[in-house]
Amino acid sequence: MVFKKFMAKLGKGAAQVDLVLDQEEYTLGEQVSGELVIQGGTVPQEINGIDIDFMMSVHTEKQEQTVLIHRFPFPGSFQIQPGERKTLPFSYELPKNLLLSGYSVSYYFVTHLDIAGAVDSTDRDPVLIMPPQRLQNIFTALEQLGFREKYGSRSFDGYMQEFEFSPTSFLKEEAKELGFVAGMEEEGIRLLLEMDLYSFTGEQELKREVWIENRVLDDPGQLVPFLRQVLTEMVEHPHSYVHDKQRFYHHFRHKLSGITGAVGAFAAGLIAAEAFQDIVEDGFAADFGEGEESDDVGLFDGLFGGEEDL
Repeated sequence: MVFKKFMAKLGKGAAQVDLVLDQEEYTLGEQVSGELVIQGGTVPQEINGIDIDFMMSVHTEKQEQTVLIHRFPFPGSFQIQPGERKTLPFSYELPKNLLLSGYSVSYYFVTHLDIAGAVDSTDRDPVLIMPPQRLQNIFTALEQLGFREKYGSRSFDGYMQEFEFSPTSFLKEEAKELGFVAGMEEEGIRLLLEMDLYSFTGEQELKREVWIENRVLDDPGQLVPFLRQVLTEMVEHPHSYVHDKQRFYHHFRHKLSGITGAVGAFAAGLIAAEAFQDIVEDGFAADFGEGEESDDVGLFDGLFGGEEDL
């Protein structure tokens, strides 16, 4: 028994923790659910507490940041016996204003089991944050038109998340790339389209702001021809859509920042440093069982610098 206790302190034969989620893919605002499993080891052990951290990792051109979005503490200590199994329900409503998962944005839960006088047990569970249905309808419509989302799509520059597509059939000879950022509103989605055209001088960048109502977003029979017409007009009348990139982006950001019907404080496509603070101030719902509460811990302060750095 003495040897078993010694080995358990080093982690071999110690209690283990496992967060078992019902699924791995979720949309913005969806409920994450599952159960927290604590499995006893070979000897009795005192558990000081359990924390579950919801983390976001963001790669930008300059750096990689790992951010604690929310911490769910499980208060109180308890003893777990050899071979004993304890399970606790877990649920969490995802915010509606997170970046979407992509090559530069990832999410995961880290579960930490604090074992008194021994090596702690940890568990890591990645999850994918998928587009809300209205935005997914745009992706689907572009795919039907012959555009394929690029590997480097959904990049984040500290302010906006951009979606990038390559033409595979429609406009393949005219355009090199199609990109956009999106502002989610209650009545529809506002897009800032950017198309790179082939030209005799190299490439020509065109920009156009587009408003798409929900009735169009919800009807593929309307959405596909609408996008086809918009993109065709950009190619056929390029001089009508040439803009200074920085000034146009600034105008678009300013317009979205005043949207009162946006999903949350910001949406996929418009991320400002002050909005990260809003996530923490608003608070999220977590449920470990009846009568228990969760406290916000992680702050986004300094993640991408202040507003003057954007």
